[in-house]
Amino acid sequence: MHVQGSYLLTCLGYALVTFGVAVAYAFVTTRLLGWKKCGDNWTLWKWIVDCAFLLACISVANFVFYNFTVGWTAFEPFILVTITVPTVIVGLFPVVFSGVAIQLRAERENEQEAGRISLASKPSVAPADAPKLLALNDAFFVDPGTLLFCESRQNYVRCVYLREGLATEEIIRATLSGMETKLGEHLLLRCHRSYLVNSAHIREARGNAQGLKLSMIGTEEEVPVARAYVSLLRDELEK
Repeated sequence: MHVQGSYLLTCLGYALVTFGVAVAYAFVTTRLLGWKKCGDNWTLWKWIVDCAFLLACISVANFVFYNFTVGWTAFEPFILVTITVPTVIVGLFPVVFSGVAIQLRAERENEQEAGRISLASKPSVAPADAPKLLALNDAFFVDPGTLLFCESRQNYVRCVYLREGLATEEIIRATLSGMETKLGEHLLLRCHRSYLVNSAHIREARGNAQGLKLSMIGTEEEVPVARAYVSLLRDELEK
């Protein structure tokens, strides 16, 4: 920091380098490499390792900028290590602390929401005049009451339903919004941008740091609940 020239411009230079590297790192990892930094697979430890890589990149970039301020006279491995190691180690303390705090708070909130959904969950009764079988396409007819959930898969929808007490699936060419229109009056509720769920077959809800999951009757597979749909799902179940 105490090099020849303006102290303010030197500080500003480090700030701009840090900001630029952070933006570039986010672009490369999320857009080019396709890392999905959210969801069930994005754990606390993965986030910590990701932050450690980011801190290391920032350290290397600041090492280069430091050499720029001293006329490129400090390109030595020892100096790079003395900049990088303390930066990563010290920088990870607030990352770990805040990450654990965020995870604990998210887990507590999701457990509370899961408890509310579990209390609200109750079998619904389909209208008396509802058709026994509903045509979801030209070849697939199903009793709406046996459907567990529908999952969007690009231009297809995976329908999981009960047949003789066992979970069975059928993949049909359709959109989830189209399915929602067909099945809207047959107990199926939107719980995620990629899922519709049958409220009559919810066994229980559970929450962890990653979000909410619904356990369904007849299958070990769980249905995710996006945060944007938690209150809507709970309100529908309480009706």
